[in-house]
Amino acid sequence: MAQKVSGSVLVIFTIWFILAACGPSSGGAEATAELPTIPPPEPAPTIAPAPTAVPEPAPEFTLPTLDGGEIALSDYEGEWVILNFWATWCPPCVSEMPYLQTLSDRGLNVLGVNMTETADEVEQFTTQHGIDFPILMDPDVNTILDYQARQLPRTVIIAPDGTIVLRIAGAIDGERLDPWLADHGVQ
Repeated sequence: MAQKVSGSVLVIFTIWFILAACGPSSGGAEATAELPTIPPPEPAPTIAPAPTAVPEPAPEFTLPTLDGGEIALSDYEGEWVILNFWATWCPPCVSEMPYLQTLSDRGLNVLGVNMTETADEVEQFTTQHGIDFPILMDPDVNTILDYQARQLPRTVIIAPDGTIVLRIAGAIDGERLDPWLADHGVQ
């Protein structure tokens, strides 16, 4: 029993010691100085420029289009290009398609690069979703690898000088991308 009492006294003493150590430093009522307020951290940007010290040149490509033609990146020399890597089986890819179509309707150069699907699958998808910007087929995934699109969707924005200025992993939307486009004079 004495051991229980001495253990309880030890616990009470330890709690009192901790509370006393956490109290005001001068021990009196006059030591009620307010703690400085720390401002909340600024929210992290939702879209950031590509982390390259030196502008990274966009890898050149020539790919077949869904309609049987061919498009090369060099066809858009001197212009902004929004290059989007996607697939019909990717739910975030599907969700961003209406916004990409809106960008194309606004006159921006939007190129969709489909990953390994058949032309029939992609044609059915674009018809069903009203997509009319150029869809490029990358059956051997070389272009996707060149652009380091390790996950879908992946969007790369290429400046008129041919450099990559922005890489976005995940679905894009107007709330996140429109301010960036406006800040950089992309119309």
